[in-house]
Amino acid sequence: MRFSRRSFIAFAAGCLASAGEVFAGERKSTFLRPPGAVAEDEFLARCNRCQKCVQVCPTRVIVPASLENGLMSVNTPHVSFKKSYCNSCLECSKVCPTGALKPVTKETLDIGAAVIVKKDCVAWDFTGCTVCVDKCPLKAIELDEAKRPVIRTDKCNGCGICEVVCPAPSLRSHIQNKGIIVINRAEAEAGGGFRE
Repeated sequence: MRFSRRSFIAFAAGCLASAGEVFAGERKSTFLRPPGAVAEDEFLARCNRCQKCVQVCPTRVIVPASLENGLMSVNTPHVSFKKSYCNSCLECSKVCPTGALKPVTKETLDIGAAVIVKKDCVAWDFTGCTVCVDKCPLKAIELDEAKRPVIRTDKCNGCGICEVVCPAPSLRSHIQNKGIIVINRAEAEAGGGFRE
């Protein structure tokens, strides 16, 4: 099959437009990056995917991004609280050779912010569950007048302990989601610390 010059140019332009949409869409994704991460565009430009931060993390919350996270992000480190939380050791920012992770202190640590997922949080239906409140080391989760958890985003550093200990999936047979999750700080503050 032969292409005419006109059809080849139209085909190439379509491919470039599609690629542009894919890359633009990826830039909008909101990863939780390891402590000390610079702004996302700068992070992607600086990170050489060496995996040193992944290897040094004692709690194994820093994992490499897969292809499903987007082509531009493959093998870049992100934080996942599926099995553990950030213990604020800050070793990841110390070993980064490219400056994609800047040194931070425990006082300036900011991975993201927790949000309550009202539809999945046991305390928002029945009250009585205070696991996240009890486990938060920064006291960033308080109970409102109805004894339901509320996030103080100004105190939360996004360590993920609350997400790890949330018992919602084991207490509710019809869900697999947590009643509390850690997300990008800008999203958390825009939603007032809640998600539907």
